[in-house]
Amino acid sequence: MDEKSKGLQAYAQAISCLPPRLTHAALSLPDDIRLRAEELRLRAGRPLYWCAGGVEHEIAGEPIRTEELRDTLARASRWSVHTYEDPIRQGYLPLAGGHRLGVCGTVSMESGRPTGVRTVSSLCLRIARAVPGAAAACLEDIQNGEQVHGTLILSPPGGGKTTFLRDLIRQLSQQGIRVAVADERGELAAMRGGMPQFDLGPSCDVLDGCPKAIGALQLVRTMTPRVLALDEITDPADLDAVRFAANCGVTVLATIHATGREELTRKPFFRALCDTGAFTRLVVLTVDGDRHDSRIEHLEGGKPLCC
Repeated sequence: MDEKSKGLQAYAQAISCLPPRLTHAALSLPDDIRLRAEELRLRAGRPLYWCAGGVEHEIAGEPIRTEELRDTLARASRWSVHTYEDPIRQGYLPLAGGHRLGVCGTVSMESGRPTGVRTVSSLCLRIARAVPGAAAACLEDIQNGEQVHGTLILSPPGGGKTTFLRDLIRQLSQQGIRVAVADERGELAAMRGGMPQFDLGPSCDVLDGCPKAIGALQLVRTMTPRVLALDEITDPADLDAVRFAANCGVTVLATIHATGREELTRKPFFRALCDTGAFTRLVVLTVDGDRHDSRIEHLEGGKPLCC
């Protein structure tokens, strides 16, 4: 199957959770837009939108009804919303193929903590795609022979961090470098029946559906990886996992939401992450319309990344 066919197949798989009217609207887009689309946005009282490069574009049609949002959520959860209560509490629902449905609306609270979404007002359908070669331009700086440098990949939301990390894992794994992946949200590998739906190479072990902090410790202890990959470091508990892996001599590859190195230095959580000493390379991804660029920064003399 060629890359175009794979891209159209990924799009079709992602929109399979939509009710018939919205599926028809999504399929009305020409092939070139289906291949470019990174997200579909569904909001009550508004038409359907497709999104690329952070810009939204209206798809002609009637406004979306609240019951269509509920229908989409039910279809995405295979008519068993309660099965996905934990991720929905965190604002998303994982889909087959690594796609993801972001959920927004009126939150139910109990003892100061969210317990679910009572009324859905909008949904964000993120379309996951493999982009072979996405990390190729930075690979020489990240890898020096058999040595792989600890690397932190950052961009704003939707900037391509997961796509970049997925390709980096694949390229290292194809060289026989053993990579372990703590795939909490199932976006890197999209495991199905024990098989990753995205190509992560032959020397890769995936633990999915498990919190990163717990999964990282388990992988380091049981799978003896040379490289540990973590997507979207967000929780203080993740810091301990990064620190543990680095202290065990395991190289860490991780992604995080940030616009650049300057933002890393301003936020205490980011500084603490950098101060683990696990990272000596920083990949900054930027988006300008449909154009995605990457640049890499690395420090000499083992200085902390955020010094």
